[in-house]
Amino acid sequence: MYKLLLPTFLLLLLLSGCGTQKDLPPVQKPNWIDYPSSDLLIGAVGSAMPHFQGKTAQRRLAISRAIDELAQQSGVQVQSTIIRKESREGSLTQASAEVYTIQNSEDKTIQAHIEAVWTHPRTQEIYVWLLEN
Repeated sequence: MYKLLLPTFLLLLLLSGCGTQKDLPPVQKPNWIDYPSSDLLIGAVGSAMPHFQGKTAQRRLAISRAIDELAQQSGVQVQSTIIRKESREGSLTQASAEVYTIQNSEDKTIQAHIEAVWTHPRTQEIYVWLLEN
C-alpha cells in the first residue's frame, strides 16, 4: 500500500509545484526602440544579445548595427557579410563570427551621437539609440 501511495504523493506534489510559477510582469521598453526617428531627427537603434567576449564587445556590436541602420537611412549604401564558423569536438562546441561591413558614401559624412543605451533586464540584450547631429 505504501509503495503505491508514496510515488503517487510525490508525483502530485511535483505537479502542483510546477503549476505555481509566477507570471512575470511585462518589461516596459523605452519608446525610442520602436520609434527611433521623429519629424525633425533621423535616428536608428542597434541591439546585441550577450556576447561571449563580454559587455564591451556586445556594446560595440550594438553601436555598429545602429551605425549601419543610420547610414542606410541617410542614403549610404551598406553591404554587410557575416561569416559564422562552428566546430564540435565531443561535447565541446566552439563558434565564432566575422562581420564585414562595406559602406559606400560618395563623400557623404554622417555625424551622430549616442542618445541613450538600455539593457533588457531579463535577456540582457543591449539597445543603443543613435541620433544624427
